[in-house]
Amino acid sequence: MKPLPSCILYSRDEELTNRLIRISSSLASLQPLDKQEDLEQWLSQFGNTVLFADLRAPNCLDVLNNIRREKPTTVIIVLGADRSDPMLAAEFLEPFAKTTLEPDRREFQALLKQAVECLTLRKKNSLLESELSTLTAQRNSPSPQARPLLSAPLQNFSKAQRNFDNIDMLFDSVVEGLVATARVSRAGIFIKSDNEEQYRFQSGTRCLAATEQLTLLSGDPFVGWLEMNTHLISRKTLENISDPEERAMLKRVLDSLGAEIIIPLYATGYIKGWIFVGQRSTGIPFDIADLEELTGLADHISTTLEKALQYEETALQKALAETVLHTIPFGIIACDEKSIVRWFNNTAREVLQPIEETVIGKDIGCLGSRVSDLFLRTASNHASLGIKEWTDNRTKLTLSAEVQSLMDGETCVGSMMIIRDITGAKLLQEKEDQLERAAFWNELASSMSHEIRNPLVAIKTFSQLLPQRYEDPDFRAEFSEQVTAEVDQLNHIINKINEFASPPKPIFEPLDIRKPIEHAVTRLQNELDHDNLKIHLSADESTLLINGDAPSLEECIYHLLKNSAENLANKPGSRINLTVKGRLPQDGGGNIYILVSDNGSGIDESIRDKTYSPFSTIKARGLGLGLPIAKRAVIDHNGQMDIETSSGGTIVTIILPGLEETGP
Repeated sequence: MKPLPSCILYSRDEELTNRLIRISSSLASLQPLDKQEDLEQWLSQFGNTVLFADLRAPNCLDVLNNIRREKPTTVIIVLGADRSDPMLAAEFLEPFAKTTLEPDRREFQALLKQAVECLTLRKKNSLLESELSTLTAQRNSPSPQARPLLSAPLQNFSKAQRNFDNIDMLFDSVVEGLVATARVSRAGIFIKSDNEEQYRFQSGTRCLAATEQLTLLSGDPFVGWLEMNTHLISRKTLENISDPEERAMLKRVLDSLGAEIIIPLYATGYIKGWIFVGQRSTGIPFDIADLEELTGLADHISTTLEKALQYEETALQKALAETVLHTIPFGIIACDEKSIVRWFNNTAREVLQPIEETVIGKDIGCLGSRVSDLFLRTASNHASLGIKEWTDNRTKLTLSAEVQSLMDGETCVGSMMIIRDITGAKLLQEKEDQLERAAFWNELASSMSHEIRNPLVAIKTFSQLLPQRYEDPDFRAEFSEQVTAEVDQLNHIINKINEFASPPKPIFEPLDIRKPIEHAVTRLQNELDHDNLKIHLSADESTLLINGDAPSLEECIYHLLKNSAENLANKPGSRINLTVKGRLPQDGGGNIYILVSDNGSGIDESIRDKTYSPFSTIKARGLGLGLPIAKRAVIDHNGQMDIETSSGGTIVTIILPGLEETGP
């Protein structure tokens, strides 16, 4: 990205400053200054520029007069009230242009472009004049004499360097070493961070205030020159650069830093930054031999910097990993092959609450016999023992842990435990179980009281009438018949509950699924007297074998059909579709699908969340055990049952693992 040209606005009017910065933001970087001394220092350090001068600023006319005399290349644009006395006085200074305090946006941008172009041309003319003066002076000057070498050789600088864990300390060390060894009046360092596109001041000694605020983009011409030429820059060797514009650009950078020499720093093959040094404290200029020593020093510093940056990146990744491991919500304990604790995170400390403050480097036995036993058994078997749970006698916490062997190929190098505090989860589970048991018994009591009350009412009624109508033979016959029937109903209820609580153990054998399904359909049709109900059974012609228990599956299908029939309630057009099909893969086996669908009103919304809960029903008669019994039968056969219900009907899908047919 090409950097924007820098310009100066000398004004104390904040509103004017903010407006002009917004207007010029796409064309130039406008630097606001409100003090005369800051303006003079900026011009002294960074040289000629485009200057917008607010005539209301302190001593503005005197400042402009000095700039015209000392910085004739500077392009001056004055801002003030038209035909005012300061504006009339400013005309005698022959500024590049003048404008009002509220300039039009487009006119100001056009004026700024012209000023930048004018500054570029003035700099080129000044450069040509300087080149001509230099050539003339070289022809007339005597041959230079050799200068003495540095009194303190710069190669000793490497002895002062140490490996620092802190990159900022390394920068400070480099700067301090340069000042002490080279005996210079000023030194500083610029570095670009990996996540930025700017080179920023990092450390320095006796540097100018503006230098510390200076930033250069990666696309700056100076950075591009360093990447292309890869050698230090010195005022003494500037004449060796053939391109006058490059020479002028490098001189401007040296001036802006107040430097005599700039040493580029490389890391990972790219320009990472540079070091600059000022004049010697003695005033003696640097000689060619000194520059050679500084070149070797630059290589040494670049290598040190690259290693330091790599170390910092590794340390950052390590710190991040350790932070993550310490903050994860479960404990981690790692031991080596000798059962010595090598890693122990904060969560593990909270869970185990070890008596000893320091456990790293100690035998695993310091964490208790239970933890030690799990580690030792895993180390001897080189295999996980699975998840183990126990309650710690000292802390009264319920813990869950699993230990894994750490293998390097076929060699065990240690073990790692993941441990959790499940005390809260256990208490919550117990509360949920208590609520479920309470709900179960409430529903059981409600269902049984509903089912038992009707037979008891009938028995009570006949019993009350028996003394009065005992002599009536018809009454006695009816009494015997009704009471016997109601007692049978009570017995049936008890049997149903017993069967649900203690179902017979299934006996699995190869079975054609169509046989128990046909028996369930026949059984239901014999029980129902619905004139409008139609049950349609369809099955694949292929072999539908499973490893199953026929009575259990018959009971499952029977309850599903009965639920559908009771939901249809003999409505006109009632229909139950029962479909059996197999989806067999090419190698045989596969799954068998049983679909029971009806066109009823669906499962009532009040009990949809408790579809498989026993004793959940809204029917006038019944215990609500049909679906729980069917679900249990499917689970016993390693199958899956899903229910889709809506106001348009219900579809129950059962998926059972098929049995591959064997040949004769």
